[in-house]
This record gives sequence, C-alpha cells and structure tokens, in this order.
Amino acid sequence: MRHGFVKVDTRVPYEVLEHPGDLKIRAFGASLAEAFANAGRAMMAFLFGETVVGAAPEARRRIEVTARDRDALLVAWLSELLWHSATEYRAYVPIRVAELSETRLGAEVGLVTAEAVDDIKAVTYHELSIRETDGAFEVTVVCDI
Repeated sequence: MRHGFVKVDTRVPYEVLEHPGDLKIRAFGASLAEAFANAGRAMMAFLFGETVVGAAPEARRRIEVTARDRDALLVAWLSELLWHSATEYRAYVPIRVAELSETRLGAEVGLVTAEAVDDIKAVTYHELSIRETDGAFEVTVVCDI
C-alpha cells in the first residue's frame, strides 16, 4: 500500500524496479536518513539474498562518508557499502543512519559474514532521484551489474 511516494505498511521498505541490464532500487522512508538506510538494505538484499536483511550481526561498525551534495552523498554512501561488502565478504545489516546533512553521512551498521549471490559493479548517477512528498522521502538509484 502506498501513500504519496512512500510505502506506509511494509516490512521491507524498498522495491527493485525493472531496468534493462542494471539494478534499479527505489527506497522509502519517513526521513531522508531512513530512505538512505533502506537503499543500503535493498542493495545488501540484492547482493546477499533477502534473508540477510534480518540476520543478527556478528559485530558493529561506524561508516562515515562525505560528498559535495545530497545526490553525490547517496552515491558515495552506497558505493562505500558496496566496497566494504566486496572486500570483506560481509553484508552490512542492520543499517541505521545516525547523522545526515547535505554533505555528510554517519551510519551504524551490523556486520554479517555472508556469501554473495549476485554482483554489483558500481553505483551510478543514472536516473538518480531524491524526492520529498508529504514529509516522507523516496530515493531512486541505478547500479551497474
């Protein structure tokens, strides 16, 4: 069920949209921080399978990224998660974006040892969108697979 752009009553507040040859994610949140976190969850679910989203973390880590603007921050954030998951063979769940400004993000993430079931090459600016409607947020990003 959707209200405006935001999924109101779902357990997984993101969706994977059809896109030729790439992964297109749309994530929702009551706040921009929640939408950014849900975009990260969607990426982890794609990489490691849906069951990883509910896995209990073995450890926790803080991740911080900066960028020139909000769009670049979304790309930098997801790229950072992708780099860590690819180099450390871990899924990063749960995700809580604790600090968010126009140019800086700080998040607390759980680490779960997991085997990737799919691959993402890069997070792109293609069709990137951050929208606010009725006080809720929707972010859309395309990843090269």
